[in-house]
Amino acid sequence: MSKAYLLSSTLFFTTLLTACGGGSSSSGSSGAVNPVTPPVASGDTGSISAPFANNANGRYLLLAVASQSTGPLTTVTQGGTGALSAIAGTTFTGTPAITREISGDASFAQGRWFTGTLTSSGGATIMTGNNASAHYTVYKTPASLPASGSLACDAGSFTAPSYVGGSAIGQNAYFGTAAGRATLSFSAAGAALSMTVDASAGGSTGSISGAGLAGTPASTAITGAFLGGSTGTLLALGDAGAGRYLLIGGYKVTLANGANYQGVATFRCS
Repeated sequence: MSKAYLLSSTLFFTTLLTACGGGSSSSGSSGAVNPVTPPVASGDTGSISAPFANNANGRYLLLAVASQSTGPLTTVTQGGTGALSAIAGTTFTGTPAITREISGDASFAQGRWFTGTLTSSGGATIMTGNNASAHYTVYKTPASLPASGSLACDAGSFTAPSYVGGSAIGQNAYFGTAAGRATLSFSAAGAALSMTVDASAGGSTGSISGAGLAGTPASTAITGAFLGGSTGTLLALGDAGAGRYLLIGGYKVTLANGANYQGVATFRCS
């Protein structure tokens, strides 16, 4: 297991992975986005059980093509389907503006921006339904950490892992499926977080695991080479209310065929 690093302030960095369109060649983990658009179903997918209720402890994680960010959730806008259209300084607009794998409740909101225009301080990116997705989770950190205890986490909510480079693939493997497991415990040192994600796409599979210690409620544990654009995880702790917690995870995984994917997951722990 690689050493985990703790980050508590706003983090913004550019990955070394640039998405490649299916059928084009690529070398290592970089390439250019291919605008070829496969047929897609219209409309948002997924649902929420309640609108997200942001507060002063709100934070976010956003994994896009060649960029990713995490930090305080200064602003957030949520629509009737549960999809978000604004996260801190980033907006998602368009006709249509389609979000996939929507999930959440009052404690978090998660989804994958699929078709529309993502606009941030770095400019605008038009996503046409190819592999250029942006995965997000917004959540609230707890006000303090328990001194002890071990919690059981559920099977998690996942966005579909999206192709971001590596070996060339066909359009049918732009997106995959993910499942996983997580553990959460508390001690005087903080919150011990761990997550494993098993991903598959185009008939190939891969797995990524990460673990780290959050010494403060807003700490983020980075494992592996996540910051360098390679395989690894980003782990954070969320508050689900009434003594329950969330384990928030971002991940990058390489499948057996050499293709690279990324996505986000949220586990409820009680």
